[in-house]
Amino acid sequence: MSTDLPGPAMPAPPAAPAPAAPQAQGVAIAAALGAAIVAGLAYGFIAKAIEREIGWAVIGIAAAVTFTLGRLGGRGQALPVIGAALSVLGLFFGQIFTMALFGHQELGISVGDLLTSQLDLTIEVWKGERDIIDLLFYGFAVYFGYTYTTKFATS
Repeated sequence: MSTDLPGPAMPAPPAAPAPAAPQAQGVAIAAALGAAIVAGLAYGFIAKAIEREIGWAVIGIAAAVTFTLGRLGGRGQALPVIGAALSVLGLFFGQIFTMALFGHQELGISVGDLLTSQLDLTIEVWKGERDIIDLLFYGFAVYFGYTYTTKFATS
């Protein structure tokens, strides 16, 4: 007695995409770090040009970081967490760079010195400029960094 049922055969479910090779993920992380730095520089230049910071720019920072990370790195399990961390880093660097640009204008110290030998001064000014709304934007950096990495990931 046969157990075959009449009718069309059901197709097999599609196989899950394989995670990206570790080497590709390393390249993706390095490229995303570069994107975080470039996005942070853009944040600083824009903030200096308009004489104020725009917290919502964190969405653009996260998009630049995570597009790079997701497209180059694929669907690695750790990549969304790394995307969140690099988005936070991009925002932090953008804010520190902004403080260095304003510090150069106010104090006459070079931006390079404010980001290296005088970094403690720059960070103290940065701390003094932060308020509760900045926590919200850092939270957005985590959220968008994580979700956009997943969204942009390819196999």
